[in-house]
Amino acid sequence: MDLEGALNPKQMKSSRNIGRTDRRVRFFFSFFLLIIGLWLFNGASADPVGLSISIFSGVIMISALSAYCPICHLFRIHTLSQEEVDIYGSPYFSKKQMLEV
Repeated sequence: MDLEGALNPKQMKSSRNIGRTDRRVRFFFSFFLLIIGLWLFNGASADPVGLSISIFSGVIMISALSAYCPICHLFRIHTLSQEEVDIYGSPYFSKKQMLEV
């Protein structure tokens, strides 16, 4: 087994599919939604609408922190820059790579 080829980041499959800029936007948007849900819609007082908005913001925040979005994975899209793909590897294999494995 060729260990050097196994450690090559360009050939590795990454679990990340969200880039740095997208992560920042998601994090600040989720923080904004959390404030809106808890304060404006009284989520802190157990109002269902406010709690729903707060929970939704938590899901967005988790995707921002983990750098993985299941919806992006479903549609096989990513927001990684070329630099991030070089560092972390491609999140998806091409059809040619799938046939070679």
